[in-house]
Amino acid sequence: MKVFPVLAVLLMLMSGCSGYRMTSNVPPSSKDSAIESYPILVTERDLEVPYDEIGPLEVIIRPASPFGAAPTERQARFGLMQKARDIGATAVIKVVFKEQFDLISWGHIEARGIAVKEQ
Repeated sequence: MKVFPVLAVLLMLMSGCSGYRMTSNVPPSSKDSAIESYPILVTERDLEVPYDEIGPLEVIIRPASPFGAAPTERQARFGLMQKARDIGATAVIKVVFKEQFDLISWGHIEARGIAVKEQ
């Protein structure tokens, strides 16, 4: 029965293409928020216009399996946009990205910033 071990290894390798997992300090939204709903600015700087601070925003993007590719800054930006929209923010400022390695996910990217709403 040499087929079973080969099939098991093949399934494990293919599971690396299954996407990413995101965790955040913002609970999941009960509404469907498409990325095109309204633009969310994600920037490492401060805004030059008046705004109200909503609060800190954090997302951690991990591969779905240890065999998946390391997540990218682009995926972390997208995660920040989704969570910012869920809490009614129009921008995320002072964003910092940090790539880390751990044995659980074999690497992840963490993005932190401050969610704000322009006045």
